[in-house]
Amino acid sequence: MTTVTQITPKQSEQPTTSATPDLASLKIRQQAAWSSGNYAIVGTTLQIVGEELCEALDLRSASKALDVAAGNGMITLAAARRWCDVTSTDYVPALLEAGRRRAAAEGLSIDFIEADAENLPFDNDSFDTVVSTFGVMFTPNQDKAAAELLRVLKRRLTREATWSRPGGGACPMLR
Repeated sequence: MTTVTQITPKQSEQPTTSATPDLASLKIRQQAAWSSGNYAIVGTTLQIVGEELCEALDLRSASKALDVAAGNGMITLAAARRWCDVTSTDYVPALLEAGRRRAAAEGLSIDFIEADAENLPFDNDSFDTVVSTFGVMFTPNQDKAAAELLRVLKRRLTREATWSRPGGGACPMLR
């Protein structure tokens, strides 16, 4: 016969504060991880997502589009094929370089800029469309990244977000 005894800590032994994550350290580790593999291969397999999103957004020629945490340019290239004025950002130089090579192979004119999604180097209200797929959702501080996306967007209209906060629900800036 087995006896099970449950031990519960006394109230005074239970932690009273929760640990605050070190987002700067997390970001450094994430950037190293994204820089360590050939994630451009994964990005090319998802190109259809970029094409479908650009269709759904009904991107038009001459509109200014920003792709944040763009990787090797899945959305970037799809928007440029629709004659948008596209800026592609990521904090992993090797991924941006892969995007540059893909754009050059197709004869597309795109600005590629190394940038952190949580601190975009653009003026307020700079872009007609701001997009990110499978990128911004990995930022350590999603509230800050969402605020940056909205800050550089001319119109404060957000149709959908592809990421959610821990515990559920869309990032509050995007509701």
